[in-house]
Amino acid sequence: MSQKVRVFSENDIEKVSEIFEGVLDGWSKKSLKDSLDNDSIKSFVLEDNNVVVAFSAYLISDDAELCFIVTDKNYKRKGYGEFLLKETLSDINLDCVLEVRESNFSAIKLYEKIGFKFIGKRNNFYQNPKENALIYKKDV
Repeated sequence: MSQKVRVFSENDIEKVSEIFEGVLDGWSKKSLKDSLDNDSIKSFVLEDNNVVVAFSAYLISDDAELCFIVTDKNYKRKGYGEFLLKETLSDINLDCVLEVRESNFSAIKLYEKIGFKFIGKRNNFYQNPKENALIYKKDV
């Protein structure tokens, strides 16, 4: 297994948009392309044997806000999300906050495993379906 984290590029849009298929509130191809022109967004991909298997994006200001971490459905439950999250958090080296759907137990378990702490809740934050968001934070 040969894993490599690198900066997301225009060449990755097609593959990452495939990874987003079926993801609630996922980014469209246009959103992915627009993110490349936004200096406040840092995005990364994880390759395994030259195949993009996961994507992460952060909104960067005084701290970082995790916008997305998503793994290709064919590569889930193999540690790719955890690896990408740890590597990118280390690279960014800022406190990080995130929102997660209350029903996304696997993501919550991952976030807590790597040190994110629950700090609050936003009622009816998500649409389609309507759902609460749990807010987590990890300090550097």
